[in-house]
Amino acid sequence: MAYPRRLCQATLLLILCLAFTLLWSTQLLAQNANLPQDLQALINEALKANSEVKQMRSLHTASKETVKPAGALEDPEVGFTYKDVPVDTWAANQEPMTQKMLEMSQKIPFPGKRRLRSEVAEEQARSDGHLATDKANEVRAKVVIDYWNLSMAYSNSDLTQKNKQFWEQVVQVAETRYSVGQGQQADVLQAQVELGNYLDRLFQWTQKQESIRADLNALRSQPPQTPVNRPQPLRARPFMLKLDDLLERAQARPQLQALQSLIAKQGKAVDLAKKEYFPDAKVSLGWGFRDTLGPPVNQKQADMLTAGVMFNLPIWYADKIKPRIREEQAKESAAREARQSAWNQLAAMIRDRHAKLQRLAKQVVLLDQGIIPQARQAATASLSSYQVGALDFAQLYQSQISVYNTEMQLQEYLKDFEENWAELEWLVGQELPRTAGGKK
Repeated sequence: MAYPRRLCQATLLLILCLAFTLLWSTQLLAQNANLPQDLQALINEALKANSEVKQMRSLHTASKETVKPAGALEDPEVGFTYKDVPVDTWAANQEPMTQKMLEMSQKIPFPGKRRLRSEVAEEQARSDGHLATDKANEVRAKVVIDYWNLSMAYSNSDLTQKNKQFWEQVVQVAETRYSVGQGQQADVLQAQVELGNYLDRLFQWTQKQESIRADLNALRSQPPQTPVNRPQPLRARPFMLKLDDLLERAQARPQLQALQSLIAKQGKAVDLAKKEYFPDAKVSLGWGFRDTLGPPVNQKQADMLTAGVMFNLPIWYADKIKPRIREEQAKESAAREARQSAWNQLAAMIRDRHAKLQRLAKQVVLLDQGIIPQARQAATASLSSYQVGALDFAQLYQSQISVYNTEMQLQEYLKDFEENWAELEWLVGQELPRTAGGKK
């Protein structure tokens, strides 16, 4: 009986371990899903202050205000008529027919027209709302891209500074070897030229940082010279997103939802155009004030009430109604084609970004775990070997430029990865689950 008991205890312990592991991994994934805090702060500032985002939100607010007026009744009409006045005396109390008439009329559309007009305006407002969301997603992507571009500019500046210091040592070693007759003057000159090249690259990366900071500030509606803290370093991240899942997510992209709302709007517009076959009513009321008849009658007269209703006759349907229906149907067809075209382009761009991210993830692993460690090992020993004459200048140059170029290329790949990731999030219309980055 002891064996089954131990088996149950072991099973329970295993279940608890699995549950703890699952909980820990879930919490870790939630932490990994977050962007760097400084990047999130920049995004929040841009979404609040960016002029394009504010413009689109204002347009959405304006379009929402058109919904109620679209379904409202037209203004009533009020009129005053002085009727049946004898022109020989211009007296108001001479004839019984003479009246001072106050009239009011109200046009009442055929049932269903007001509702359809409101729904047309509502679908337009909904479309504008989706476009405002898509613009916010676009600005978010631009901020993320600029952030990682700035991070690469800082990292490449550091790499350039490190290599500049290396070439300062090379110049000293080359001058020392030349002074004792063990080296050539050409080595000294070439080392000095290479040192100057790194100084020039430092200037370029400094200018690049200023340009990207200005772009980031423009997205936040800040002056170009506003300071921006140094971003977090770029880190390698695995890519595990599935293409089918991305395409499914993209169905809810705000841009597509905006086009879908336009299709619905045009469908309502077609129904509204067909309602023009039915007449509208115009109800009117009039109150005629009559004076007491003058001598010799001297009779008090009662006021007169007039009521009426009129209908427009849609008899010119061939020239007015049918062309309008065909117009709205053509617009509905155009909206459907626009949505299909947008989806085709969107699916193609998602496939492109997905393929690029797969390639970049593999290239990052190849450089980070394969080529760069080997290049660094070769470069580490190159200067010492050159000092003792075991390595010529050309080999020293080749080993050092190789590690510099591969480290720069790694930063370029990491930046391209984050750039394509940000574009993919914009294309899909939502943030994608992020996994933790590796070492720098």
